[in-house]
Amino acid sequence: MTSSTTDGPPAPTTSREEAWVAHAALLDAAKDAPEDGRPYHQPLESIERGVPLDDRGVAMLRDALVDYLGDAPVRDRAPGRALLRRTDDATGPRSPRP
Repeated sequence: MTSSTTDGPPAPTTSREEAWVAHAALLDAAKDAPEDGRPYHQPLESIERGVPLDDRGVAMLRDALVDYLGDAPVRDRAPGRALLRRTDDATGPRSPRP
């Protein structure tokens, strides 16, 4: 997957590794969310289909990554940080990066 050249929402991931990390972070966030993680279903489906996330999905992914990367497996840290930087750019910085 590559980034779009339009002004639309950012591509959720640009590599298979980032897609795995995004998926893991969103699943981790969903298991701790109320309503059986329903708010996370849309961004998870978008990631799985390679569809750009809307603004809410990008914000949810960013928050999930912040929580996930603190205890993420070593293999997930570099692609997760790259993805976090892009979601920060899309949403604006709100808290320190792990």
